[in-house]
Amino acid sequence: MKRIFAITGLLLAVIVVGYTLGPSAHYDAIKDEPITLDPDLVRLEKSIADSESKANLRPDNEARIVWADSLHKVKTPYSIVYIPGFGATWAEGDPIHKQLAQHFGCNLYLARTYGHGVDSPDALKDLTPGKYAGSAERALAIGKELGEKVIVMGTSAGGMLSLYLAAHHPEIHSLILYSPCIAVANPALTLVTKPWGKQILHQVFGGDYVVSSYKQPGRSRYWLPQYHTNGLITLQTMLEEYMTPEQFQKVKQPVFLGYYYKDDAHQDKVVSVAAMLTMFDELGTPVDKKEKVAFPDAGEHVIASHFTSGDLKGVYQATEKFMSDVLKLPAAPLSTPAVAFRSNGGATKK
Repeated sequence: MKRIFAITGLLLAVIVVGYTLGPSAHYDAIKDEPITLDPDLVRLEKSIADSESKANLRPDNEARIVWADSLHKVKTPYSIVYIPGFGATWAEGDPIHKQLAQHFGCNLYLARTYGHGVDSPDALKDLTPGKYAGSAERALAIGKELGEKVIVMGTSAGGMLSLYLAAHHPEIHSLILYSPCIAVANPALTLVTKPWGKQILHQVFGGDYVVSSYKQPGRSRYWLPQYHTNGLITLQTMLEEYMTPEQFQKVKQPVFLGYYYKDDAHQDKVVSVAAMLTMFDELGTPVDKKEKVAFPDAGEHVIASHFTSGDLKGVYQATEKFMSDVLKLPAAPLSTPAVAFRSNGGATKK
């Protein structure tokens, strides 16, 4: 019997060693590289359009500037930079980002993060943390050209990138976070950065690609229908490296956190609500400068898009109130909602 236990122990040791020494993904550290932009806003807009036209994008997925006054393309007191989530482009926050920008008279930059919106079955195959963070850094740099003060707004992984930027750029004025990805709801994703992570993904998805289908008509136009599993490894790598208490403590700016939660059975199934709430408590932001609001009628992870949200009105009103009462932004003269809301649900604080 002792011999059997010894052999079993030896086999387990061999398995453990074999696992820990197995192949795993490694990325270079994110580099702080200078970003040079044309200070002339008309030329800046053209350079953005020219760059996007060469990126082999699917129709209407390009990054763009939405001017507070298209007849006078000038810097506004505040600008909003919108960073969409993993796999998505600007429509993930539409119409909320446009309505808020119009109401407060802000220039709005709808960013496109690296590898997103492309017309390629290999989308995200070459995505790295450096490229992902670098595209967010560039979006912030553009926002600084568009406004004297910059408000960064992000959905899901765009919220993760927003927090990353805020921790590294104290000059950012404030954050609007919609369902930020602090951790995914399925903890199994943590395996992808461990030994044999690529091989595990290959087995789970039956290959190197994730194929997505969406029930909402038209949604597949703005979310990648297929992408390389490398994107998931990059995402999880950044979550582990930057969504930490040490990083959250560096965030001192005012923060609005909105998310879908009704009860344990009806809540965000894509990212972890518990992780969001823990992050909220760990922020370096003063208590009177941060607010969290649960939207029980939103119904889905993406709470600010007309494609998915069941409570656009509630999300807009709660965010506008935070920007008015906490951020003290004045409304633009004669501002009116640009797009009708689809639902009339309310919001509750949690």
